[in-house]
Amino acid sequence: MKHPDTNENSLYNQDMKAIPPCGRREERDSEYRQRILTSARSLFETNQIESVTMHQIAKESGVGQGTLYRRYAHIGEVCSDLLRSTTAQFLASLEEGLADRGPEVTAMNQLSDTIVRIIDFVDDKASLLSVINTMYTEKRSFYLHKKPIYIRLHSIVAPLITRAVQQGEIEQIDVDLTVNTILASLTPEQYLYHREILGYSKQQFVEGICRLFVKGI
Repeated sequence: MKHPDTNENSLYNQDMKAIPPCGRREERDSEYRQRILTSARSLFETNQIESVTMHQIAKESGVGQGTLYRRYAHIGEVCSDLLRSTTAQFLASLEEGLADRGPEVTAMNQLSDTIVRIIDFVDDKASLLSVINTMYTEKRSFYLHKKPIYIRLHSIVAPLITRAVQQGEIEQIDVDLTVNTILASLTPEQYLYHREILGYSKQQFVEGICRLFVKGI
């Protein structure tokens, strides 16, 4: 199957005649990044993401492997950079959408809408997200709950559950455990397994999750 959030830039302070001025260095660094990401996106769109190598990205972008590895340690970091701005926009839109709702909209309706939007995002970016999770899972220090996107989503979903309890929409419930369980069920691996191995459609997956975590609680 074909499928179309991270390093800090490091600049070098050396002799001005040997190295372009700071602005030129930043410009060159930005150019390298764009070439790398453009090439990676192109390769991901024409190949299975899992089969693309750092060597291919370096060759396609015309950037030396040393330069590539100074910026990105592995494919997961390339995918993270590709998704960084898109993910930030998505999370901001979730927060804005919740803030703009009127008082007549129940917390559980907002939770349902938020779950649907998260699944839409995961469906659209599933392959990239899965590669990122796979790369970081291989690290001993990996914890899903410590990933920035997970922390941000937790801060969005938890207040909805809390408000639903306070307003009597649902009975008293362990908010952290509930939110952690909801978010764990929305990982790219869970979604792809149900879609590609078990044959669920996106709509079936959405309905099942909402039945468990909106109607079920």
